[in-house]
Amino acid sequence: MKERWLFIVNPASADGKGGIKWKSVHQQFLKSDFDPVVWSSEYNGYMEELVVRACHEGYRKIASYGGDGSLNAVVNGLMKQQTCAPSEVLLAHYPSGTGNDWTRFFKVPDNPKEWVATLKKELTFKHDLGIIALTKNNEPAKHYFVNIAGVAYVSQCAVLITEARKSSSLLQGKWFYDYIVFKGLLSFEVPELTLKYNDVVRTEKIFNLSVAICRHNGGGMLPAPFADPADGIFDVTVFENMSKLMVLKDYGKLRKGTIFKNPKITSFRTDKIEISRTDKPDFIEADGEFVGMGPATFTIQKQALQFVIGQVPEPKVFPF
Repeated sequence: MKERWLFIVNPASADGKGGIKWKSVHQQFLKSDFDPVVWSSEYNGYMEELVVRACHEGYRKIASYGGDGSLNAVVNGLMKQQTCAPSEVLLAHYPSGTGNDWTRFFKVPDNPKEWVATLKKELTFKHDLGIIALTKNNEPAKHYFVNIAGVAYVSQCAVLITEARKSSSLLQGKWFYDYIVFKGLLSFEVPELTLKYNDVVRTEKIFNLSVAICRHNGGGMLPAPFADPADGIFDVTVFENMSKLMVLKDYGKLRKGTIFKNPKITSFRTDKIEISRTDKPDFIEADGEFVGMGPATFTIQKQALQFVIGQVPEPKVFPF
């Protein structure tokens, strides 16, 4: 009997290129020992609705096809449904977006044949879940994430990405995030934030702050090179008030994972952090998507989800 998986496809991923590539992925599945059921997303928010429906109809193996935002949508749909415990559902993700940072970390291939082989192998990983209490559409809300969330500069970039995706002249490919990073610098004003964590309260100007479960964001940047997605702890990286010249100078270190050579960039670990901006509510970003407004409280649930991955990440000792 062929193994049944539900595939929820975002055909708009990578500016429509993902929808074209899906045909070859689907063909590979038809040649395999799988019984693929395919549902396609039609509009923003629809992937979440499809996951709720899938759980209600008894699906317990669900694969998303798209970028990091598509994976985030499936996770949020899973957490919103009330049919089963989220841990009962086995998740997988095919990287067809622009950044693909979650799959980069877990060595999930983007080659159709290799990805099918990965799914057959079914190497499972119990994964932490991030929970953000924030404001959405002027109402208190919760949003979930599995990679990296952030405020200040990274959240402004998420808003710029949302706007850029509406443009017909969108720059795609490996230079997309670099373009957003440099464009955002032109108008960015460093906010004053209050952080509460581990019995510490601090108020200061912060250029950027990342709350990390995994290690990569922004198409291969490494703001949290020591993060462990199964230890129940966030790695929080704080970029103190920095000049734009310093940001440009050290941008390469962010790509290499050597950012802590800069004394203005520090990190700490916590299972809860409250973040508020002094002058006004700030944008909140999660898994590359603008998700709501602060103030926000970030908490973590240890090993709440299970994923099929390509390779178990190499553990690294947190040095701070």
